[in-house]
Amino acid sequence: MQFHANAFDIWLFRRDPDSVRYLLLHTSQEKADRWFNGGRFWQIPTEFIAENESVVDASRRCLAEFGISFRSLWAVEHTYTIYNRRREEIALILVLAAEVQQADIVKLTWEHAEYRWATAGECEELLTFRGLLEGLQWTRRYVTEARESYPELKLA
Repeated sequence: MQFHANAFDIWLFRRDPDSVRYLLLHTSQEKADRWFNGGRFWQIPTEFIAENESVVDASRRCLAEFGISFRSLWAVEHTYTIYNRRREEIALILVLAAEVQQADIVKLTWEHAEYRWATAGECEELLTFRGLLEGLQWTRRYVTEARESYPELKLA
């Protein structure tokens, strides 16, 4: 079995007048049937860093697929491990956060059937996986609800 440390999640967020909202993606039935025994779930954008690619460039590439660009990108100071059943490997996932510039419309690929901009409380209700819930917790602590800015964590 292989171990890979080139995966990352990006917590996309926007600051609405009433609260911070995070982008959630609902898996399509096709993706669920292909890799997850038909189980659909909510997730966030995730991608792999290519060889000789920076985290910032990989993040831009990932978000371009959804028609989104970021205003700022942060390292969240959190990672988690999973068994990636699609690739039959153990993966270490880096958690990032990105504030979006404009995201009124999110382009979806075949892997996702719908999206929504959710408050932190809504995310906690919709998400089921430990890694995502922990990533949200640390994103809130270090980036979206931080008492002070952490310039050392800002990547772009």
